[in-house]
Amino acid sequence: MADEGRFRASGWRGREVEIPSSLRAAGPVVLEFKGGLTTTFRLRAMRRSSAHKSYGEEITDTPGPRARRAMLPGGYNRVEVSRVSPGNNTGSGFARWKLRTLDVAELSVLKDTLSGRNDDVVFFDGPARCSFVWEGRFESGRLRFTSVTGGTAREISAEHAVRGVVAVPGKGFLCVSTWGPWTLKRL
Repeated sequence: MADEGRFRASGWRGREVEIPSSLRAAGPVVLEFKGGLTTTFRLRAMRRSSAHKSYGEEITDTPGPRARRAMLPGGYNRVEVSRVSPGNNTGSGFARWKLRTLDVAELSVLKDTLSGRNDDVVFFDGPARCSFVWEGRFESGRLRFTSVTGGTAREISAEHAVRGVVAVPGKGFLCVSTWGPWTLKRL
């Protein structure tokens, strides 16, 4: 697949990264964020204009080199990358971070059963019912659906549920947010 329309950014320090308006206008923006072996970085949604700056929710973080996928919430035009220090008297590592946008073709499509680990984004080609199971030792997570046309993400899983069945309302993206292994099964 050609890298022509893909956006990439990287760095060693925390900073604001503007997501190009051409990508935001095309629909929901799927991000892949990767840190280094010895460093944790946090990614947070941000909106900035010439007169105002506001922060949204934390999108994801990277405690290690595993890539994490997440959605940029609608209405935000930037992300803030910050290096996380584990304590006042400790360093925060020396690795760099990498951020890129993904095309729909790069996402997993839930046809039958799909398993993963940590934050990810799964594509649905239409309405469906699916079961979920959080299998990690923390056993918590959430599922949010964003339509392929954009708009606000909608929470579709029950809070504190470790397993259940959800209805995916249509074609779009299902954000899986959890700290451990998970399994989704299309019913």
